[in-house]
Amino acid sequence: MEREINLMEPELPQLRQMVLKNTERIDKNERLINRMMMEQAEQSRTIKERDEWWENSRREHERDMREMREMRETLHQTIEGIKELRKKSAESDKRMDEERKKTDAQIRQISIEFLGVTGHLVEGLASSAVDNVFKEAGLELLHYGKNIKPKRPEDNKTMEIDVLLGNDDFTVPVEVKADFTKKKVKRFVHKMTMFRKLFPEYCDKDVVAAVAAINYENGADTLAHEEGLLVIRVSSDDIFTLDPFDIERLRRF
Repeated sequence: MEREINLMEPELPQLRQMVLKNTERIDKNERLINRMMMEQAEQSRTIKERDEWWENSRREHERDMREMREMRETLHQTIEGIKELRKKSAESDKRMDEERKKTDAQIRQISIEFLGVTGHLVEGLASSAVDNVFKEAGLELLHYGKNIKPKRPEDNKTMEIDVLLGNDDFTVPVEVKADFTKKKVKRFVHKMTMFRKLFPEYCDKDVVAAVAAINYENGADTLAHEEGLLVIRVSSDDIFTLDPFDIERLRRF
């Protein structure tokens, strides 16, 4: 036994050296394995982060696509709404045009009726029946005519007198309207300032003027009195009346 131990002693250093080398190799392999495991773990984290990034990107893309689809739907609805508004606007314009045509037709009809009323009044004032109205007021007039125009207009100026009444002393031009306004009264007064120039055949008489209407708006009859005009009123049943007047206070044109 002692002999066997002696025989192995020379080999111990080699064995130690072999053990040492194996230990170093194991340690090296262990460090390598640990490093590889750390690298693997780092790669796993990187892969996980990449997967999370891709997942987030996918979700953001889906959200963007969903928002884009919603925007497209909203845009489509807006376009359809604009089309509907244009259609309704066109229909409204058409209705307004039709209403405007109806209104124009009504205005034309009213104008025709108005002119008819005015013409009717002229006919009534130009008839002999109106003479009694002035006679009762103490002013006996003769009928000269209706729609009288100057025989010789001067400077291309002319006018038309609806009804002309008179006697040896007075000439009475009458302006006839269905409705008299203050503006129309003033216009007639201005018109009468040119009467003698355009109708010189009546210059040897006193020229007083009269207005006749069914309706006097907003004090037009009061203004006519203030301007020194005779005021004739016409009722709905064609009865002519003359407002009281002072012959001396009537305006001479």
